Amino acid sequence: MTPWPALFSRLPQLVEKLEAIAHPLLTVEVDGEVVARLVRPSRAGLEAHARVSGMPTLTPEGWLREALSKIQQYYPEPREQVALYAGSQPVVVLRRRGVVGHAA
Repeated sequence: MTPWPALFSRLPQLVEKLEAIAHPLLTVEVDGEVVARLVRPSRAGLEAHARVSGMPTLTPEGWLREALSKIQQYYPEPREQVALYAGSQPVVVLRRRGVVGHAA
């Protein structure tokens, strides 16, 4: 089984951990290779964006789901694992056959 469904099922916990670490840089690795570095918007930034006429309303979970969905399109079947980092701190590492665990 691919790690993507397990990752998406943990979005609220991942957002909570990302906000606790409070580093805006989100790095996504697939099979040990960095495939994306994203600047994660703050909750306040998303709320301000939503106040602009015609702009979509996104929650932090919605933003993360959208970002990871785009990456999943390019890497639908990781051979080994998917990992997320906030700055240099690991947030989660999911292996193809199951969860290795959340980083401490």
